Amino acid sequence: MLRLSLLFIASVVAQAVVAAPNSIHLSKRGSPLVALDYGSFEGFSSAFSTESFLGVPFAQPPIGNLRFNKPVSPSSFTGVKNATWYGNACPQMPLLAAGVPLPDNPGLSGVTFYLGELQPHGIVAASEDCLYINVVRPAGVPSGAKLPVVVWIYGGGFMAGDASAYNGTNIVARSMGLKTPVIYVSFNYRLNSFGFLGGKEVQEAGLGNLGLYDQRSALEWVQKYISTFGGDPEKVIIWGQSAGSISAMLQMVAYDGKLNGLFQGAVMESGSIVPLHDITSVQQQENYDFLVTQTNCKTASDTLNCLRQVPYQALLNATLETNALLSYQSLNTTWKPAVDGVFLKQTVRESLRSGKYAKVPAILGDVDDEGTLFSLYSFNVTTNDQFLEYIRTVFLVGLSDTEISLVGQLYPDDPTQGSPFGIGTNDTLTPEYKRISAFLGDFYFQAGRRYALSIMSTTQNVWSYLWKRDKFVPGIGSFHESDLQEFYDLTGTPDWVGADALINFAYTLNPNTPQGGYPSGAASSLLSGLHWQQWSFWCPELLTFEDPNVLTFSNDTFRAKAIAYLNYLSDQMGL
Repeated sequence: MLRLSLLFIASVVAQAVVAAPNSIHLSKRGSPLVALDYGSFEGFSSAFSTESFLGVPFAQPPIGNLRFNKPVSPSSFTGVKNATWYGNACPQMPLLAAGVPLPDNPGLSGVTFYLGELQPHGIVAASEDCLYINVVRPAGVPSGAKLPVVVWIYGGGFMAGDASAYNGTNIVARSMGLKTPVIYVSFNYRLNSFGFLGGKEVQEAGLGNLGLYDQRSALEWVQKYISTFGGDPEKVIIWGQSAGSISAMLQMVAYDGKLNGLFQGAVMESGSIVPLHDITSVQQQENYDFLVTQTNCKTASDTLNCLRQVPYQALLNATLETNALLSYQSLNTTWKPAVDGVFLKQTVRESLRSGKYAKVPAILGDVDDEGTLFSLYSFNVTTNDQFLEYIRTVFLVGLSDTEISLVGQLYPDDPTQGSPFGIGTNDTLTPEYKRISAFLGDFYFQAGRRYALSIMSTTQNVWSYLWKRDKFVPGIGSFHESDLQEFYDLTGTPDWVGADALINFAYTLNPNTPQGGYPSGAASSLLSGLHWQQWSFWCPELLTFEDPNVLTFSNDTFRAKAIAYLNYLSDQMGL
């Protein structure tokens, strides 16, 4: 049925091309061609009647004097460049420290298969020359067609990830099947030390959060050029997962919420509010000083400029010596956004409380067991005292004994109340593992989502969901990233609920089936017949994904006291 729908759409588009021959350009070889004001690019026709333009530069390579500087508009060129393969990924950190395997525990037997199956991996080499953007559109769409645009921001803890790991062809093909075609855009942004270097020297130069500036530059590129590809710059939504989801929220509060029309809606998948520190905080300065020392820049009169001259491999090697994402430090990561006083003038919580955020419709969702994946490297924490010391020294630094003790009471030493949730004593990999997982999942994900929704729901339309599927995955249950299969065809058997909601949202800024239904002959959608109610303080409804392939609705009131206390502590700590 889907294939027939795609063929029908392709024939309609082909007829439109015949009717308007001057609206689309083909190269001599029949490949799609776009002419931008800085150069022309030749893409290719791809699967499911789509066209792709990959590896288009949206900024100059951030190398030499442009390293540790804001992105600069791409250079002009003559002729036609190939846009048939992804550009380089930005410099990466492995999720695991070199040579560190998954913990040896019988309860994790088989988990490697699921992690490998559901966590996409990039397919390009890494380089500092990495600021590239990708566009996938229905075949034959003419310039000025004004299709809605979905812009993807990848995750990876601000330390790894790239756009090549996710193929937007499936999203575009699905939108064509629903007869509500969209254009898909993805891009790279700088990561780890290359994109999120902090310290007083960086603040004085006004160069914090460079990875977020890269994102902003890509969104500005979309505004300027997407109409040439057939997109509508006034119908752009951003969509991210994990660090990409956090990025979406940070773009909403950037410059005190001055969005300048860059996008009209946001979809945030596993990430919203995270702890933010000042760019000159102790941790940020220690990271900067470490790089300076490791690269022999300590005696330079201008250490930041010295870092620009350091050979790439030397700088990367120094970066790789810092903590990996999956480590004992867990989500208290080394490289991350910070309050720099320019791009981010205050924390997200402060921005929300003061009303300085973009008032655009949004969808915020989480998986049920957000914390499990990030708790696998704290297996040495096995007693109540060790648990309290762990959260005191790594996550809730500076709190009193009374406050730490209350956290321990709200997250009790009882595996039946831990994460993975709802499976009794199963997956008790260590005496404290499920307890740590519950705390981390709530502190970094559920609490922030609920806090954001409680404020945003008073100023704009918001929806929320909870993914509770795949509880059978050994040790980690409904783990972080597992809901990506609802959006991308990662397993080969998608039910497309997430993708359909995304496409609906791109068209109407509402995830529900369009009023009156999809056009005649469109593919069927599991969302048809459902009404996903907006989240409100008085009726906090969650679209809930449960095994086996069940869609239902539940109240966003689980662990109410514990999550409320974590939000209180975060406010008190200025996070």
